[in-house]
Amino acid sequence: CVACRTSRPKRDLVRVHLVPGGRLGVDLGGGAGRGVYVCPLHICLEQAVKRNEFARCLKVTLEPMTVQALEGLIRERVSRKVVALLGLARRARKVASGTEAVESAVKRHTARLILSAADASANSVSKLRTMAAEVGIAWMQAMGKEELGAALGGAPRACVAVTDPCFAGAVMSVLEKIPVEMETREAACSGRRFGGQI
Repeated sequence: CVACRTSRPKRDLVRVHLVPGGRLGVDLGGGAGRGVYVCPLHICLEQAVKRNEFARCLKVTLEPMTVQALEGLIRERVSRKVVALLGLARRARKVASGTEAVESAVKRHTARLILSAADASANSVSKLRTMAAEVGIAWMQAMGKEELGAALGGAPRACVAVTDPCFAGAVMSVLEKIPVEMETREAACSGRRFGGQI
């Protein structure tokens, strides 16, 4: 990480690179060409921007960028990646969408991850969340109901269950790139559930 200098696997970091026009772009841990890596933590992004680490490491002059703008780029990239993964999982028939289907997947112990829409009402998902916690199924928030439904090619959805462990792991890995405060990330790592929103 260019900010905290911690050595981590590339898959745990966000890659920042130059795009045409002297602006920064982001990849989620990979990509071709010159790039620098940073932890997906607010404090690391803030330090890297404040100390002008991206321009220094990439050896270019960059247009000024705020931490909020950089976090926005990361969230956008995370959202696109999650949509792509859910689309693949749907085509492979490895998702259950809608409250009843998700509840059934939880009861049959086939769910590996439950995604709840960030704008879903607490009442609509509280029972499912309790059931998932009882059997140790990971629970994360991602996108809004409209986006979650569109990712699966259908109507708005409050929640989705991913039933394949590989797809579930890939989605969780991507969602963990959403910039958060250090305390939030530590709580997430200890609790198997992550509440970041995109």
